[in-house]
Amino acid sequence: MEQFLQRMMYVCIVISLVNQMSIAVQARDNSKRRTKEKSGGFQKNICDITDRDSKVHCYCENTREPRNATKAECWVFNGGIPRDDLIWQSFATQPALQSLSFNVRVDGALGYVPTKALQYLQRLKSINIKYGNIVDISTYAFANLTNLKEASLSQNQIETLQQYAFAHLPNLTVVNLEENMILEIGRDSFYDVPKLQKLVLSKNNISSISNGAFQHAFNLLELELNKNNIFHLNRHTFDGLANLRRLDLRKNRVYNLTEFTFAELWNLQELLLGKNDLKYISERAFDGLSQLRKLSLDDNKLGSLPSGLFEGVRGLSSLDLRSNELHALTFDNIKPILDNLKPSGSNLLLEENNFVCDCRLKWMHSLRNETKSQNTKDSLEGVTCKMDPPIVSSAYNKIPEETSNANQDNHYNENAVDIFTKTNSTDKKVDEYNALSDTSAKKGVKRNVLKIAPETLPCPVDTKKTTELPHYIIDPVIPIQNEMKTFRYQEMNAANKRPSITSLVLWSFSFVFFFT
Repeated sequence: MEQFLQRMMYVCIVISLVNQMSIAVQARDNSKRRTKEKSGGFQKNICDITDRDSKVHCYCENTREPRNATKAECWVFNGGIPRDDLIWQSFATQPALQSLSFNVRVDGALGYVPTKALQYLQRLKSINIKYGNIVDISTYAFANLTNLKEASLSQNQIETLQQYAFAHLPNLTVVNLEENMILEIGRDSFYDVPKLQKLVLSKNNISSISNGAFQHAFNLLELELNKNNIFHLNRHTFDGLANLRRLDLRKNRVYNLTEFTFAELWNLQELLLGKNDLKYISERAFDGLSQLRKLSLDDNKLGSLPSGLFEGVRGLSSLDLRSNELHALTFDNIKPILDNLKPSGSNLLLEENNFVCDCRLKWMHSLRNETKSQNTKDSLEGVTCKMDPPIVSSAYNKIPEETSNANQDNHYNENAVDIFTKTNSTDKKVDEYNALSDTSAKKGVKRNVLKIAPETLPCPVDTKKTTELPHYIIDPVIPIQNEMKTFRYQEMNAANKRPSITSLVLWSFSFVFFFT
């Protein structure tokens, strides 16, 4: 009886163990089934695909074992890959990837950001896609990549950045969209990217930037916008970029700069505006840029500069004005930054302008002797000016101060050549000036500014300053600046209304004749 009970107990134990084993096997099978269902049944290791017909092949540098690879470089060969293609699910086998790049080898092989693959890569820090035909970057294209630091999508034919294209990426620091076909930067394309420091948008077709387009990238340090079609900027274009240090706008189509254009860029140190179509710059265009150190305005169409243009950028130590149409650069222009141009690390570049040989260029001689910057010295030695007698005779008519009579100092006539003829001066300096004018007229050769004695340079009429009071004043109260034009107009009208001597005489004769 006891043996029977023991056998029964043994059988029960065996049955129980079998049942438990069966339950465990079934649970494991269910787990595998759920995983397959979640990934669409595609379980190929992305680092170990050998099928020649596969649309994507990846090379993993450190290991090919599942779940261990940290860096992968993939080639896309076959075109027409749907956004939900099973190939993207294979990236679930390597969730530890930190660096991922796609090189598209066939035209039309990749027309979108593969968000379906990126969703499995929560540890990803760098993504690089090159040579694709991605027409637009869709909303939340990089969703949930909270560790992403760098996104590079150069040379992909991108035309549009959708709203929230780069959004909710707390660690993103660099975005490179160079050499695409982007037409416009709209609002909120870059949203909630608090650590973004460098944004490269060079070599696109950008013609419009919405006001506040960069306001959510408030920690941006570098903004590259060179080689685009930007033609208009206003004081709200760069709203929110108080921390920006470098702004590159070279090779665009900007034709004017209005006042306070860069007022929001309090920490800007380098502003590059070369190779645009600039003809006009407001006197207060650079106001607010107290930290600016480098400014390039080369290869533009500037004919003159407002006298107070550099008042708001007194820390400027590098200025490039080469290849413009400047006919003058006065001491008043350069005075606010003159001392900054004397240390060895400073730069002032002025070659290839249309300077006229007059006394407004005298300051160049002094700076050449005082500056320690070799670049500035070399540039000043290469500055040329023109002295064309037909222009000089009508616009420049002051005798050099040393040849003027003491009682006629600072006296101006209508024609400098007439002055030299009438005064019959034998002074050598006047002869030098006449000879210089004749030589310029005959040869048409530009003269090097530093090779002309500064005391022989004539002064134009518009530089004359006088302390004489107007002949006729209606209102003795001195007008403030914004009333000056009205005041001048009233003065001219009043002067025109004063009776002449001839009219007074005629009136007197008429009066006598009437009463006789």
